Amino acid sequence: MKKFLIVIALGAILLNFVGAQILKGQSVQNTLYTGLGLPYENDGDDGHDKFNWVGIIDTIQVRLDWQWFTIDGGLSWGLPEMDWHGSDAAFKNTESTQFSFMGENRKGYASYVNFVVRPFKNFEVGAGTRLNWQVGPSPQTGGFPWVPLAHVLQGDFVGGGEPAKDKVVGQFDYAYKWADTAIAARYTIGFDSANKHYLQFGVAIPDKTSFKHFNINAAVELKPIDLLTVAVAYKHADKENHGGNLYTGLKLDFTKIFNIEAWFGLDGIGIKKSDDVNGDKMWGTGAAVYLKFGKLPLWIKPEVGISDYLYSDYTMAIYTGGRIQWDITAAMHLGAWTSFAWGAKNENWDKDGGFIWNIRPDFTFDINERHSVSAVFEYETTRLPNDDIYNRFCFGFYWKYNRAF
Repeated sequence: MKKFLIVIALGAILLNFVGAQILKGQSVQNTLYTGLGLPYENDGDDGHDKFNWVGIIDTIQVRLDWQWFTIDGGLSWGLPEMDWHGSDAAFKNTESTQFSFMGENRKGYASYVNFVVRPFKNFEVGAGTRLNWQVGPSPQTGGFPWVPLAHVLQGDFVGGGEPAKDKVVGQFDYAYKWADTAIAARYTIGFDSANKHYLQFGVAIPDKTSFKHFNINAAVELKPIDLLTVAVAYKHADKENHGGNLYTGLKLDFTKIFNIEAWFGLDGIGIKKSDDVNGDKMWGTGAAVYLKFGKLPLWIKPEVGISDYLYSDYTMAIYTGGRIQWDITAAMHLGAWTSFAWGAKNENWDKDGGFIWNIRPDFTFDINERHSVSAVFEYETTRLPNDDIYNRFCFGFYWKYNRAF
């Protein structure tokens, strides 16, 4: 039972880590993925009526640490199909993932590299294409797109575009990830020797900043006691770049088996409401609960979120979802993600906002401390605002190798 509890605790850490680079420690990791299924099956349309193979996609990542310096990077190569009829294929540096195979709205990382220096204690300066520095809680992702626990984000809503036009829209871009493709610095004031309780400040100059349109991101996170973590982040952009974005987050760790997370964001600060015909000015909020069932090796984490375009003719979008995981043994893990999403609509049109349902069960077997294999099945049905219905499903298989130095 003790091993079960350790596994569950590690799983919770992986789903809720804050402020890490892509790899959290000095190591090498390689993930090999392949999948097959029906990427598009439109009701009444037999144009895609056979199984398709996504190919083989390999993602290798390396992180090296010295006393004052860290470098980490990753590269994805694959042999994905160029189109779903299989008329051509190419071996290339790719952003394809199981999500693009399903026709969903997420990409992998063709490559990334990060450099971090620590000139003195508790102070870091980083420059990279995927720093992944973040504060506070946020909607669940389950991991990066190339790992088995990854799943659709915010019910697989699409961001941007006019509601009820041709997509199920309502995804909100929370500013909790304040330093990603950026040059950034952060300083942590520890209230104890282990920095378990702390106050962290961060600033970043994001990619594509110019002297004419100079942007600075800023973030603060405070954990004064075990119970409470609060965070605020702001991504500044001028009107031409859709206005500044504000994020606030709160986490309450009541016990090791129960916590609550909540977040709120406002995008497009500085844009006049009358100029917001494309939905750039909007707000979003959400909350999640983590609950472990006593001494059982079982936990769940449901969440709910809403977004509103702050434009009088657009309605709210809402999604709900969650993950359940059962650690059968210390080496075998069974889990699933499911979500339901109702898109925003334009009240001037005689259409609703569309609907998405997604379910993604997964099974992982840890062969040893370095090797694990996973099998994942995913099904999604999407009803667009024009009442077209798409049913998609695929099987995916992963082999992950991880070795710490």
